[in-house]
This record gives sequence, structure tokens and C-alpha cells, in this order.
Amino acid sequence: MAQIKLENLDARVVEIVTDLAKDFGPVVDEIENTKIKTTQNNYAKYMGFISKMAHNDKATMVIVGLALIEAGANYNGVKSAWDALR
Repeated sequence: MAQIKLENLDARVVEIVTDLAKDFGPVVDEIENTKIKTTQNNYAKYMGFISKMAHNDKATMVIVGLALIEAGANYNGVKSAWDALR
């Protein structure tokens, strides 16, 4: 999946992602500051968070992932989490 750009999305989706990103900032900081040596780009922590927040809804997984990236998450970690959750 190519990196998704917010400006290519519907304005309402961008608003939701931006609002969530503000709330997810502390989560991203915690994940990025506690690296797991066996998990490249912290994908396991991102996968757990996305799964918990999205309840197996694919569209919600994308929105949560985009919000994490907007909040400063490692793109590759979030992408790996998305791939594992498919």
C-alpha cells in the first residue's frame, strides 16, 4: 500500500483522523519510546492498539492507523500492523 495522503481523503475523514491524532499522541510517544528488539518498527504494539480500537472493522483500522501516523507513529510499523490484521 502506498502511503496514504490526508489531502486525498474526504474532508470529514481528515477531520476524524486529525482529531484522533491529537488523542493518540501520548500512545505514539509511549510506543516509540519503548522499542521492542524483536518487533521491527514496533508493529506488534501498533497492531495491538489498532485491533483494540477497531474491533476488526477494516475501515476503522485504516482510520486508526492514519491517526497514529498523523500523531507521529512509524509508518512502516503501522503498515506492518495493517498487513498482519488483514
